[in-house]
Amino acid sequence: MFMIQLPLPGPTTPDSVSISVPFPAGFERWRDVYLDLGEKVVVFLVIALLLYLLTRFGGRLLRIHIEDVNRRHILRKWISYGYVVLLGLVAVALFADALVGLGTVLAVLLAGVAFALQDVLKSIVGWLYISGRSGVQVGSRVEVDGVVGDVIDIGVLKTTVLEIGNLVFGRQSTGRMVTIPNHKMLSENVHLSSAENPFVWQEVQILVTFESDWKRAEAILQEIGNDIYEDVAPDLEEGFRVLERRYAFKYGARTPIVYVTLGTKGVELALRFLIHVRRRRGSVDDVNRRVLIALENEPGVQLAYPTYRIRQAEEGVTEQR
Repeated sequence: MFMIQLPLPGPTTPDSVSISVPFPAGFERWRDVYLDLGEKVVVFLVIALLLYLLTRFGGRLLRIHIEDVNRRHILRKWISYGYVVLLGLVAVALFADALVGLGTVLAVLLAGVAFALQDVLKSIVGWLYISGRSGVQVGSRVEVDGVVGDVIDIGVLKTTVLEIGNLVFGRQSTGRMVTIPNHKMLSENVHLSSAENPFVWQEVQILVTFESDWKRAEAILQEIGNDIYEDVAPDLEEGFRVLERRYAFKYGARTPIVYVTLGTKGVELALRFLIHVRRRRGSVDDVNRRVLIALENEPGVQLAYPTYRIRQAEEGVTEQR
């Protein structure tokens, strides 16, 4: 039996409270009768080695049989956590008798550690939150405390992301890894594009002259948007079904649409469409290229740009506007 005594000072409370964790009677007799301290250490090391080999073997099986990188990484992490937990249980089971009487000292030490390592403990709580139904997982894109990146690892104390933007134009990878303390996931606003539904709205705007056939320009953009939608429609439907099962909302239209605005320099047309969050910049490039190619065969549609008009005054003075 493993017993810890916790001091609870106070006028109406006893001096201490004992917490007992019973082990099977047969195991305790075998441990106390047949094993001395040195033999217990040897047994612990042998079991630790066996568990380590099982962990390595499990990791090898994951590499062979699971192709999805994100799923393989998550399973490998849980195997590592299981190894630590089992090793701790083995240590307590073997050396429980040596720990009896140390409860008071351990309680005081734990209280001091808890006070000194508040952020560490909050990060552990944050890890438990992330490991639940927070929606943050390997493969998600998050923005926390000014850091934007794709999650590549979720540890007990910190989450590691592959940085997006900052050093480069557009939201593309910089190649740098940034660590975010897990307690930030609880204390800061978290902007999340989940792995189950990584689709976000993207807009591409063009400006045509007032004299242009703006309806033809609208049709060109709508056709491009429909082509993009056909490519992502299957994954898009599945992603939004996951969100509707998990959260209390019903999503509206998911098909692309073109908005028309009467601007001061011409007619503004904005194509709005859904795209994978990691393909945003590539999709903008694709739309712009297709628009330029299409307009080569459309003399009735001209892109607008800043112009200057020069008028000759009667006195011979040239005015510029």
